[in-house]
Amino acid sequence: MEDLVIVNLDGGIGELVLNRPEQRNSLTGPLVRALQGGLEKLLQDENCRVIIIRGQNGFFCAGLDLKAFTQKPEPEWKADFQKDWAKFHRTIFYANKPIIGAIEGFAIAGGSALALACDFMVIGEKSFFHVMEAERGMLAPINILWLTLRHSYSLAQKLALLAQRFTGQEVVDIGVADLCVSDEKVLIASREMAKRLAGFEAGNLQKLKQSIRSAMQFKDFDELLVSVRV
Repeated sequence: MEDLVIVNLDGGIGELVLNRPEQRNSLTGPLVRALQGGLEKLLQDENCRVIIIRGQNGFFCAGLDLKAFTQKPEPEWKADFQKDWAKFHRTIFYANKPIIGAIEGFAIAGGSALALACDFMVIGEKSFFHVMEAERGMLAPINILWLTLRHSYSLAQKLALLAQRFTGQEVVDIGVADLCVSDEKVLIASREMAKRLAGFEAGNLQKLKQSIRSAMQFKDFDELLVSVRV
């Protein structure tokens, strides 16, 4: 059985790869737990300076695997999914290494939350970003948390309430992504950005991330998460 998450490290650049391509890298409890383990491994490795999060086979993440969530009997991991998902984002929140999201294909719902969690985002021209929980009558606490941390009130409303799909350059134009390239070059451009960051003094990057967090007077992650839940 293939690993749900592939972890690579080369030249100071770590890669965390969602590996459920037949399910468009959609989220399940086991996948989130594997992401948690892979991220912890890269954060603890002194040779890792920058992390890229991406999906296998040209898909970033399609959000929750609704088929897996609704199967009978109920999967044992379902009861703890929200706790595991929050734990993973808590780890990203406190991560002292830059994290780049390589957005190929699409980042939908939970996938958009994963993309927003990244410090930087590279997206393909034909790829799209979609905070779409409003369409399904669902809440989106992790999406809201990252939107309100990283972006303005008006942009958070636009993305969360309109539930509109934004493609490549549009995601850059609204200030959510940093770079749009042709779809086949997303990973190349992400690795080039990572290589540049990896060339900086590692300890200084860590201090800068901590200084920015301190200057913004961010609360504890769990307090923030409680504040966006209704």
